[in-house]
Parts: sequence; C-alpha cells; structure tokens
Amino acid sequence: MSLLKKIYFPVLLILMLISSTGYSQYQNLGNATRSESQSRNKPNPWFVGGMLGGSFSSGGGSFEVSPLVGYKITEDFHVGSRITYIYSSYDYPAIGRKRFSNYGASLFARHRFLNMLFAHVEYEMLNIYWPYEDSRGLVSSLFVGGGLYQQMGGRGFATIAILYNVLETDRTPYISNPIIRVGFGVGL
Repeated sequence: MSLLKKIYFPVLLILMLISSTGYSQYQNLGNATRSESQSRNKPNPWFVGGMLGGSFSSGGGSFEVSPLVGYKITEDFHVGSRITYIYSSYDYPAIGRKRFSNYGASLFARHRFLNMLFAHVEYEMLNIYWPYEDSRGLVSSLFVGGGLYQQMGGRGFATIAILYNVLETDRTPYISNPIIRVGFGVGL
C-alpha cells in the first residue's frame, strides 16, 4: 500500500473529528426578550475569504484563485474548505508552449494563539496536468505550519503562513517547500 493511501484516511478522519464538536447553551425562557437581543448581537461564526496568486518567469507564468469558506468553532479554532484553480502557460524547451489548468480542493484546521499567531494543518487534493507526459493525475499534499493572523476592522482579517508539505514527491506541483501563502477574509 502506498504512503499516500496509508496517510489519506487517518488525516481525513482527524480533520473530521477535529471539526465536529458539541455545544450546550443556557437559555432563560422566562426572559425571552433578553435572549433574543443577545442572539442578535452574537457574531456569525461563518467566514469567507481566499487568495489570489501568481508566478511569472521568462518562459511563462501561472495565475491562481483560491476562495475558501470556514467556520469558527471557537474564537481561536477555525476549520474550513478551500477550492483551488490554477491556470498556467509555459514554453517548454522540448515540447513548446503548453496552456493548462490544475484544480482541486482542501480541508484545513487552524488554531490561533497569542492573539496573532496560528498553527495550521491542511490536506489538499489537486488534479494536475503533466506537460511532458500529456497526462493528468491526482496529487495529495499535507501542509503543516503556521503564521501571523491580523484582525482588520470588526470582521476582516489577513493571514500570512509558512507551510511545509510533508507529502512532497516529484509530482508535487509546488516549486518550493515550504510555501508561503497570503490570504484575506471577512466574517459573515
């Protein structure tokens, strides 16, 4: 059994267990007006965001769009999902210019500490095109790392992270390891 198959199920199971939690709440039924006003003031735990990125060289370049949606389980522990689309156009010495798209999705969990630092784990699956083989295939990445979390205004935030792909292979679509990711988001 390949390393990918051995790691895929446990990582997916861990992310699902981390993201499921139970809540209980005290409600004073004798004072409905007060509890209604408190629920109106309670912030929405959902947030949206993402990143735009690109890389350019003398032989071509790529452009990436990665929107995400997440949920704040607690004020400091967030889970979510991100979809990724990457358009690339490169001039390869042996095969000429190739234009292609890579796409996929990921699940992530993030824990903030010290109000501005966070730890991050993310499992990503991308459908990748390999120009020299003229074929496509699935590539998994497991990113582990952390970064800075900056609150912006009441509901907005920005992040910068350094993430290490622990499943890096010769098929990995990323040029370097670790990768640097900058993102933005807003609470709903």
